[in-house]
Amino acid sequence: MMRANHLKARLRAGKSALGCWVFLSGTDSIELLALCGFDAFIIDHEHIGADLRTVVEQLRAAGAGPTSCLVRVPSHDPVYIKRVLDLGVDGLVVPTVESAQQARDIVAATRYRPHGGHRGVGYPESRAAQWGLAEREYPMRYRDELFIAAIVETRKGFEAVESIAAVDGIDLVFLGPGDLAADLIDDFAQLQNFGSYDIPELHRLMAQAEKTLKARKDCWMGGISRKAAGGKKLLERGYHFVTPAADTWLLGDAARAMLRDMRQ
Repeated sequence: MMRANHLKARLRAGKSALGCWVFLSGTDSIELLALCGFDAFIIDHEHIGADLRTVVEQLRAAGAGPTSCLVRVPSHDPVYIKRVLDLGVDGLVVPTVESAQQARDIVAATRYRPHGGHRGVGYPESRAAQWGLAEREYPMRYRDELFIAAIVETRKGFEAVESIAAVDGIDLVFLGPGDLAADLIDDFAQLQNFGSYDIPELHRLMAQAEKTLKARKDCWMGGISRKAAGGKKLLERGYHFVTPAADTWLLGDAARAMLRDMRQ
């Protein structure tokens, strides 16, 4: 809500950033994780049943630390995008982007008409502009502070990654091997070993996209890893923003590890 975007500032300074996915709807857990030092949260609205009112409470809880709060919206729907932005999130993560035109449409949904978009002028009353208290400051600063990430996760998207990354307003491209694998294979059983796929075409497309994004100076590269070891490898390969954690993963992994140790 009209604050400096910690994630964007860190990446602009040439530093890598670590994020945590948020799948739980509670606020206590996000407050605790904010105090742990993550650079950004990605609050998921694609796969869980959280509502927009919950986002507001999560944003307030995340204010315990400087952690940036992004929302993974369920689709490219401009109405949903505009409503989430007016809540005061620091940015968006948009799934299944497959073309430069889709990327341009997403950016247009985040911007006001004088800036090439079609977002409704709601800052005189929106939480993003401090309920209107920052109605002059917000329209001056929002483009610079908002962080817009496109997830590329199909063959079509990977083949268009260079043109997607070139769209003005797209700050980062997330490479999604999980859905890419599902798009490339016919046997669903091959998806059971998440993150360790033996699919030559997947490895080729990933390597090609990584090479393309690392060569760009105007768009960062993001990746997902279930464990710290995998996250470190992504950073070593030139990724700028990595998400090696999720609230559910951390809770589930710790609980199972403790029970396993106790029962041995």
